[in-house]
Amino acid sequence: MQKFAPSFALALALHIVLVLLFSFSFEPDVNIATPQEIPEIIEATVLDDSQIQAEAHRLQADAKKQELAEQKHQEQLENARRSEEQLLQQTKIKQQQEQQKALETIEKQKQAEIAAQKQLEKQQKQEESERQAKQQELVKQAEKAKIEKQQQAEEAAAAKAKLEIEKQKLAEQAAAKAEKDKQKQADDAMAKAKAEKEKQVAELAAKAKAEKDRQQAAEKAAKEKEIADAAAKAKAEKDKQLAADKAEKEKQAADVAAKAKAEKDKQLAAEKAEKEKQAAEVAAKAKAEKDKQLAAEKAEKEKQAAEAAAKAKAEKDKQLAAEKAEKEKQAAEASAKAKAEKEKQAAEAAAAQAAAQAAAQAAAAQAQADQQAIVSATAAINRKVTNAWTRPISASQGLKCTIQVKLLASGDVMDAVVVSSSGDDIFDRSAENAVRKASPLPVPQDRNLFNQNFRVFTFIFKPE
Repeated sequence: MQKFAPSFALALALHIVLVLLFSFSFEPDVNIATPQEIPEIIEATVLDDSQIQAEAHRLQADAKKQELAEQKHQEQLENARRSEEQLLQQTKIKQQQEQQKALETIEKQKQAEIAAQKQLEKQQKQEESERQAKQQELVKQAEKAKIEKQQQAEEAAAAKAKLEIEKQKLAEQAAAKAEKDKQKQADDAMAKAKAEKEKQVAELAAKAKAEKDRQQAAEKAAKEKEIADAAAKAKAEKDKQLAADKAEKEKQAADVAAKAKAEKDKQLAAEKAEKEKQAAEVAAKAKAEKDKQLAAEKAEKEKQAAEAAAKAKAEKDKQLAAEKAEKEKQAAEASAKAKAEKEKQAAEAAAAQAAAQAAAQAAAAQAQADQQAIVSATAAINRKVTNAWTRPISASQGLKCTIQVKLLASGDVMDAVVVSSSGDDIFDRSAENAVRKASPLPVPQDRNLFNQNFRVFTFIFKPE
């Protein structure tokens, strides 16, 4: 028996290995009970030692080869996954860089447009403010002149009416004075008689009134005393009754509160004991149920782990293949989408750049045209003022002065003032008169250009 002990042990180990391999290769039969496998192992045939060792080596070699093949396959899958992730990451980084460049280009164009728009809005606001200020100044001046004229007319009419009233008053006063003197004599006699009569009547009335007031005061004092006595008596009676009612209510409330508190304490103690007893029973029952459930779950988990091992491997291979296909599809779609987006952004950037260039060219052309119109209008104004100027006899050669002119939109001159004198007052006044005489002045038809440059402007008047 001792001679065959090593061979028996190897045979037993071989059978266990074979059973394990078969159990991993096939789904276990849930109907076969574990105790039935033991007799099969015990009844194994005794094999030769060399055959058992050869078979064991072969099985070990096959298991090792299978393990190496599995590791190699896993490494290939992992390398492929890493390569795909790197490719996707590089593609993503490249797309992000391109998108960032496009966004920066668009942002720069937007900033330039915003800056130009802000500058334009600022200029328009400034022009509008100046225009409004000028209009308000003109309106104020017109209103002031109108008010002054109206005040002068009102003052003249008031002075005339006052003079007429004073004349009429003097005439009326003279007639009234004569009539008043005559009437005064008659009134003095009548007033004397009337005063005497009124004095007698007043004395009788005062005497009767004093007697009546004395009687009313006595009656009123008696009534007030009676009312005060009755009110004091009623109040004392009412206070006494309220005090008795209050004491009785407080006593009853104290009795009820003490009784209710004792009853409540007793009930709370009983409820607490009952709850503690129920909690202990529930805890013991829950513990037993939990232990039973944990044992059942442990057995079920061990069974599910054995079943899930093979299924997980197959599912993993299938999932890896599906993920690879999906990643390839997503990469192709992302590449196509990125290309289309890039082309779209390039087209939008080109269109925006073209629009900006066109706007800049139009603005430059408009500025040049405005400048030309300003120069032309200034020259025309100088010519017209020079033609309207009459040289004073005392004016010498080479004189010049700077004139500030305020115009209406029609070119009509509102005001012309010398702001930098020539040194000759007669020459300065003749220049101002020439500007007024030349009204209306030739100004541009463009309202904005007029408001900016010709609503209020200065020019040097030098006739030679």
